[in-house]
Formats: sequence, structure tokens, C-alpha cells
Amino acid sequence: MQQIGGARLPGRLRDHGPAPVDPGLALGLLWIVAVLVVDNSSHMHVAVIPAALHDTAARWLVDACAVAVAMAALALRHRQPLVALFVVVAAVIATPAVLLLLGPALVALYTVAITRGRRDTAIAAVGVVAAFVLQRLAWGPTGDNSLPTVLIGTVASTGLGLYAGVRRESVRERTAFEQRQDALVAERTVAEERVRIARELHDVVAHTLSLIIVQSEVLRTNLADEEPRASAAAIAELGRDAMAELHRTLELLRGGDELPERAPRPVLSDLQQLADQSREGALDVELGIEGAVRSLPASFELCAYRIVQEALTNVRRHADAAHATVRLRFGPNALEVSIEDDGAGATATAATPAGHGLRGMRERAAMLGGAVSAGPREQGGYRVNAILPYPEPL
Repeated sequence: MQQIGGARLPGRLRDHGPAPVDPGLALGLLWIVAVLVVDNSSHMHVAVIPAALHDTAARWLVDACAVAVAMAALALRHRQPLVALFVVVAAVIATPAVLLLLGPALVALYTVAITRGRRDTAIAAVGVVAAFVLQRLAWGPTGDNSLPTVLIGTVASTGLGLYAGVRRESVRERTAFEQRQDALVAERTVAEERVRIARELHDVVAHTLSLIIVQSEVLRTNLADEEPRASAAAIAELGRDAMAELHRTLELLRGGDELPERAPRPVLSDLQQLADQSREGALDVELGIEGAVRSLPASFELCAYRIVQEALTNVRRHADAAHATVRLRFGPNALEVSIEDDGAGATATAATPAGHGLRGMRERAAMLGGAVSAGPREQGGYRVNAILPYPEPL
């Protein structure tokens, strides 16, 4: 036979620690033990053990069976609270021991009150009181009147259960509201990031169109033949129409009181300046380039720059890091951008609410057909990696 030794055990055989204790079940058992030990009746003993010494063995057997059924019902009360209460109530009527199952009955009633509505709780409370009345009629009165105790316990259990149920529902509604708010904020953040990307692309495309228009006009003035001149003029006119459409679209994206940005759009060559700015902010940034640097479209370089910028911003805000490494790997088919830090790792690049910075990076990478992955490193810190495929030549 093979020895298990230090081998890994299957999931169902592994030690998952001590099992959680059901407080309601423990309370029911504690009540039963207290009733079995304490004798406060003058006629038919409330404590079943002393009474059993003077009574038939059959009555003791009935008590034991009623206790077993009631405790089994309590163990399943979270799945079917009304059914569990019905079973406990039936056990109350079946046992000759007064108040023996009052504790389990009140625990089951509390569960009904905390999980069901007021109507079901009121019916359940009446059922508990009626059960003890029927038990008294079926087995005869005892020396002590137990109904006041039953009434006080029923009212207390019902009130506490309803209060706890209202509190639980309030917490659930507040949690759901906060989740909806987080979802709305996330959607708004993504929408704002997309608008920002569109504005930046507008500037890049507008610059390219302006060059096309200028080149077409120069070509038209240098051509002698009328037909090529007309074609060059048509190209220039189409460029102007496209430029006008872009400006109208940008006006829709930009708010009414928002001023256009005048600064030139950054490219990959500006990453050194970004690293220097980060060093001024107490974050030592190391910039490395691998592979043969190639010429890329302005929109492509802008996207890669923004990913690095967002990652470094999140490192400064959330990672509590002292050092970060930015590497650009020019591969045969794609540019790989990686940003690593030595900070906390768990919260890096997770803007508040969590993940907004990472969403923006993914939006930019997806625009180029790429992808962004992020996660903690084995040696500590956090890593953001972006794969940006080169644009296919037209």
C-alpha cells in the first residue's frame, strides 16, 4: 500500500479547520440541558431526569425522541424555516416535559422572523403559543403555570427576529445600492476614457488630414495637365470635408465650457521626460528599450505612451513603491510594453473605484487590437503588460 506521507490530499479529505458552530442550535441544546438539570416544578417535574426516575420508561423515550426530532429540525431551519418550526411545534406537543422544547421553539421562531415577512412571523408566533397550550391540554396541567414564560419568550423572540430581519434587509439594500453606484461610476469612467481617446485620435487624424490637404494643394499647383490638377483639387476638397466632420464630432464630445487642449500629443520619445518627472515625484523609474526601434503611427505611439503614463500614475498613487521599470520590446509583430514596480502589489494600478486605471489601459490596447494583463509578481510588487500589434500596411 502506498503511503500518503506528505502527498497532497484530495479536497474532501483535507483539514479545513474547525467547523463553524451554529449558535441557534447551541442555544437550543443549552436550553434543553438547563431544563434537564433545573427542577422548578412542584407537580410534574420540569427536569425530565428526576421525573423519569418516578415515571415510566415510555415517557422518557418520548421525551428523548422529541428532543432528537426538534434538534434535527433546528439544524435545517435555515433552508426551510417554516417547516423546521412546524416540526419543532409538533415535538413540543408530543413531549410530556413542560418547557423542555421552549428554547428550540423560540430559536425556530426567531429564524422565521428574520427570514420571512411579518405575516408569516405572526402566524408562527401564534402557532408556538398554541402548541404549548395543546401540550398542556394533552398531558395535563403541572404545578407551575408555564404560559407566561411562553408568552414572554415568544414576544421577545418575535421582536428580536423582526428587528434583525429589518437590519439585514437594510444592509442588503445598501450593499446592492453601493454595487449599482460602483457599476455606474465604472461605466462613466470607461465612457470618459473613450471620449478622451477619441479627442486624442481626432488631433492625430486631423494633423494627418492637414498634411494630405497641403500636399494635394502643392501637387495641384505643380501639375500642368488639367485632369491631374482636378484630381489633386478633389483630394484637397475631400480632406477639408473630412476635417470639418471631425471638428463637428469633436464639438459633440467636448463639453460646452471645455477648452481644447493645445499641447502636442506625446509619442514614445517623450517617455524619457515622463520618467524624469516621475523621479522628481520620489519614484525611481528605469526606462529600457529592446529590439530594433521602428517608425510607428502617431496614434499607436500615443496609445503606448498613455498606457505607460497611466501605469506610473497608479504606481505613485496606490503601490507605495520606490522603484519602477518600464520596458519597450519591439518584437517582429507587436510592441510589448511592461511596467513593473516593487510596491505593495495588491492594490497597484487599481484606482478608486478599483480597476478604473486598468480599464482605461485596456480600452486603449483594444483599440489597436491588443490586450493588457496585470497582476502581482512572485518576487513582490506589481506588473502591467501590454501587447500592441503593429498596424498592417494598407
